[in-house]
Amino acid sequence: MKQAFWGMFIFMLTTGSLWAGGPLPEASDNVLLNRLQLHQALTGGLEALPEDEMRSVPTKSVGKAVLFSALVPGAGQFYANSYIKAAGFLAIEALAWTINISYNNQGDDKDAEFKRYADQNWSEQRYWSYLYYRLNGQEELYPDFPHGQYDGDIFVDNAGRPVINGWEAAEQVLQEFASTEYIRAFSHTLPDTKTQQYYEMIGKYPAQFGNAWADASFDVEYQDFGLGHITPMNDEYAIMRDEANKLYDKAAYGSMIALLNHLVSAVDAGFTARHYNRRQMSLTYHQKVYSSGDHVNMFGLAVVF
Repeated sequence: MKQAFWGMFIFMLTTGSLWAGGPLPEASDNVLLNRLQLHQALTGGLEALPEDEMRSVPTKSVGKAVLFSALVPGAGQFYANSYIKAAGFLAIEALAWTINISYNNQGDDKDAEFKRYADQNWSEQRYWSYLYYRLNGQEELYPDFPHGQYDGDIFVDNAGRPVINGWEAAEQVLQEFASTEYIRAFSHTLPDTKTQQYYEMIGKYPAQFGNAWADASFDVEYQDFGLGHITPMNDEYAIMRDEANKLYDKAAYGSMIALLNHLVSAVDAGFTARHYNRRQMSLTYHQKVYSSGDHVNMFGLAVVF
């Protein structure tokens, strides 16, 4: 028991001297005297400290931590002195945007590739010429069609297809006949300019646009995907577009990861800041009443986890 007392006394002398502002009295064989001297030394040290310094501890704003990480993942954790977690969230953010940018660039390259392929192998001239070829001469079925109007402006290309030479002027007349009223499969309108929709439709709907590919025949009615055969060029083009779309999908995963990282980092930053505040040491000075009835001023450090 006596050994335990001396151990506790030495511990209190060691820690108490940090706050007393000077050396504490040496221990003697008189227990009551030791107790009184220790009480006086600690009390004197406390009285020398400013009240604000005794009662306040540095804390982190939970709101700021959440806001920082919502803007830049990991920033709130860094603010709350959690540097490893800050590095982790920042690394995830960098990885997410690397995925997004990398696959977007690959998608753009593939997009440019299939557009070049289409420009080289699909022709509006063949498209309007095929429409004229399908309806021309069927006066009984299509009495309002301009039968024979472009017969004198037709030449036969290398694949043996009758193609209208001045197709731009013919387009203005023929475009009203590119509908299901005249040809059942013609349910889409070709855009006037080469938009994204333009490049999508010429590969996606072979029943209407398949005869305009360089390897197509005007004597074959192609079917949409899953319903019949298409030309090899049309098939190759569809594969290229599908590859581009898959690359863009992967890029989208990167942006989704980044968005989720912002959310998770913001929530975690709030808990991290709160945990930081709870871990801070708070200086406590209070009185305890012993069974003898006297009050003993106690001084210590409280750490809350």
